[in-house]
Amino acid sequence: MHGIGPLVEVFFLLLAAELVGWLFARLKQPVVIGEVLAGVLVGPALLGLVHDGEILEFLAELGAIFLLFMVGLETRLRDILAVGKEAFLVAVLGVLFPFVGGYFFGQSIGFGQLPALFLGTALVATSVGITARVLLELGVLSRSYSRIILGAAVIDDVLGLIVLAVVNGVAQSGTFELAVALRITLLSVLLVGGAMLLVPWLRRVSLPRFTLGNPFGFALLVGVGLAALAATIGLAPIVGAFLAGMLLAEVREELAIEEHIRAVGQFLTPIFFAMVGVRLELAALLSAKVWLVGSGVLLIALLGKLLGGFLGAMSQGFRRAVVVGIGMAPRGEVGLIVAALGLAAGAVNEEEYALVLFMVVGTTLLAPLFLRPAIAWAERRQVPEDSS
Repeated sequence: MHGIGPLVEVFFLLLAAELVGWLFARLKQPVVIGEVLAGVLVGPALLGLVHDGEILEFLAELGAIFLLFMVGLETRLRDILAVGKEAFLVAVLGVLFPFVGGYFFGQSIGFGQLPALFLGTALVATSVGITARVLLELGVLSRSYSRIILGAAVIDDVLGLIVLAVVNGVAQSGTFELAVALRITLLSVLLVGGAMLLVPWLRRVSLPRFTLGNPFGFALLVGVGLAALAATIGLAPIVGAFLAGMLLAEVREELAIEEHIRAVGQFLTPIFFAMVGVRLELAALLSAKVWLVGSGVLLIALLGKLLGGFLGAMSQGFRRAVVVGIGMAPRGEVGLIVAALGLAAGAVNEEEYALVLFMVVGTTLLAPLFLRPAIAWAERRQVPEDSS
């Protein structure tokens, strides 16, 4: 009888995600927002049918891993490299603008230096899962703007971790720890570079003999293995999953694994987004001060990424550059991790934590709403060569 509780909670989570997601699809709104709101509905904030726990947390993490694994399967390395310069520029500017904006905004409203640094850091990293889901839904993963967003998200994650390592080091010891930042940079470059070096080899070998007659099992091994490796070296597991998908994209026709991966993803991915809703602490968001000051933080969060993405992707044309900027806007779990670390270290108080929570909720809900019409607007001017 031990597993009955979590099993019932998974049922309620899936039921709510399917029903509210279906309703949002009928209303021509992003399904991902419906799934997040489904989590709020059945979570502690409202009905109290589902609570955060280790089992659901693990299933949610697997959901994020399989989402990015699926997205990686649709993305070949040569497509990412073709927009590499723009992706790098988008990532760097998309880290710089929100960090500087968040830090100075924090200072201007009376935050101490350390809380202001944590606020800037919480605005840095993009949560690409939300954007990836919308791109997947709309079938535009082959577009150049999608490849820029995905490439930038990998670089963004590395840069965000370096900033977090530095700020957390300052909070813990009062000093800037160069060694920690250098270690994360080196390990990240080795992981991404190693995956890239494997691509030409994968194109040459006959993979079916490596799969022991079970291509799907082999794909799972590669996906979960690279996600675990990324987590071990301090990167987000979704970065490893995306790289694994990108590797297998080179041989996906040969292995015929896409349908199986998608089936697993359709079970786990709604759990990931619904758990975002379950974890939302609505009580912390009800204060008038949090709404007032949080709106300023939310504006900086949205404009910082929009400006960084737009300037970095200007070579793609005005409309696509706007899509890239909006696509980089959601913050999701990364911002919450930063805020939780700040709270644990005593660097931010409950009210400052609530501001970050407000920003995360705002970017998570608003970005997909703006992304769909922005993509429709960009697609009206789509050039034929990009429609592959």
